[in-house]
Amino acid sequence: MVDSKKLVVPPGDLVIDAAFLRPGRKDYHLGDYVIVRPTDQWMKLNPTTVMGGCSGLYYSLMFQFPKWYYWLHKVDEWMEVSPEYAETYNLTIAQKQKLETAIKGGLQSAAQAVADYELLRHDYRKYREILDYWKMGKKDDHVLRSLFVDRVDAFTGEGYSLVTMARRWPTIITDFIRMKEAWTDIEKIKDELQVSQAEATVLKTKNELYKEWKNLFFPDVKERFARIKNLMQSRKKSVDEYRDWLKPYIARYKLMKEKTEAKPSEYLGNVYMVPGFGQASARSGVRLFAWQGFVPGEMHKPERIITEKGHPYGIDPYDHVVKEWIPRIEEKYKVKIYETEKERREKEKTDKPGPYTIVVRDEIKKAKAQDQPHRNIRQMDPHAVYYRLFDLRFDKAMIKTPKGWEKEDMNILIDHFLVSQNVLLLIILELKAKDLAFDRYVNEIIGVKEVEEEIRREVEREFAGEEEKKKGKGFRESMGSAGDRIASGWRGVSKYVIRPGPYESRLKERVTKMYLIPMAAYFFGLVEYTKWKMGVPGAKKKY
Repeated sequence: MVDSKKLVVPPGDLVIDAAFLRPGRKDYHLGDYVIVRPTDQWMKLNPTTVMGGCSGLYYSLMFQFPKWYYWLHKVDEWMEVSPEYAETYNLTIAQKQKLETAIKGGLQSAAQAVADYELLRHDYRKYREILDYWKMGKKDDHVLRSLFVDRVDAFTGEGYSLVTMARRWPTIITDFIRMKEAWTDIEKIKDELQVSQAEATVLKTKNELYKEWKNLFFPDVKERFARIKNLMQSRKKSVDEYRDWLKPYIARYKLMKEKTEAKPSEYLGNVYMVPGFGQASARSGVRLFAWQGFVPGEMHKPERIITEKGHPYGIDPYDHVVKEWIPRIEEKYKVKIYETEKERREKEKTDKPGPYTIVVRDEIKKAKAQDQPHRNIRQMDPHAVYYRLFDLRFDKAMIKTPKGWEKEDMNILIDHFLVSQNVLLLIILELKAKDLAFDRYVNEIIGVKEVEEEIRREVEREFAGEEEKKKGKGFRESMGSAGDRIASGWRGVSKYVIRPGPYESRLKERVTKMYLIPMAAYFFGLVEYTKWKMGVPGAKKKY
């Protein structure tokens, strides 16, 4: 098996491709896992039809696979259109440019709404603070008097504010705060505060201004607070709505992926994309997986029963092979994968799962549940340890000449694999991670609330990790890592001594004869059906 730590996954490729689905691979590692590509179960078909014929062939296959109880999942798609092909160009690339303009305008509107929201929130906090002071002022007048000195009287000017008068009467601010509203007589103020006649006169004037300020200002504060809070909530809602409105636009934009985005020189040597001839041309491609549980005849022996754990023949798909490759999936798609919900809660320190986390046991449970009860289609067959996997690639070219000649040409590549359930689980996990990475791409461009929460969780995990480092590793954790190393070393030795794993380990004696030969009927049945849909003379519908 390829070393997961040394493997380099090219951009755009799947981890499962680099690890297992490489053409011509010989390191089968039978026993630990099974993935075999029969050399006689590979086919390339090349129909050429009038416009719409190849598209009809593709969709007829997509509608037929579920009838054969296959689970379908699109892995990737791309497109490229020359500007000379006006009809298709306007429907695709020109539409993509319109989406780009709409996205830019929407992002600008969202950014402006965020700026308005932050300004309103600042004013909201200020008025909220004043109202809180008002509540406290009903019990303690000192708070409101301090607010009056700082926020109102300080701006009356040099020589008129209490702050500047403190040069003459150092205790005047304290004396003002100690005053009572009922003190309206200068002599009483003078006697109560033990101040001079001049200071008492100033304090009386300031006290009258303070009472007038309370009567006029606070009703206005309440009105402004209500207005600002309403506007703030409106802006906050509009920010969320802008982001939700943009999601489908960005998703459509991303799905219109041009081949040259990943590799600008893709069509430099392509003989079909020749703009200099003035011909209209377009290319598009789709890759998809179709799989189905496969139970060879011998697997029906009575002693082969499903255990209480719910795994077929007692073989758990979540094993050391899956655990070894999960870190590469996490690294490529920036997701977190945990075995159980309990493990996730312990490591993330929260009951609410993040938007980009995967729990393996939950995914296995969902994969084994019926998607359509009346048709019994599942991602994972509860009774199957092995699966037949079709890796299908459709590459369609559309050409239109100035004289009006129009044709569609499509290359259909059909690969057929026998895979064990742990490899299929890796495929399911990677496809799930790929979907989450797409959601992350859209959400990060828009800046939705989930991204903010994820960043906050990362910070919390960072500080939690620092605390764990200070405490040091526990005995069980250190023994666990040592146990993993021992188990890995034992697996490396045991494959030369005993059967290395729970899956078939005999390629020539058992896999080729008891697995691959029965699989051929399904492969050639698909090929014959495709030829029949293509209109090849002599082809028959075998299903």
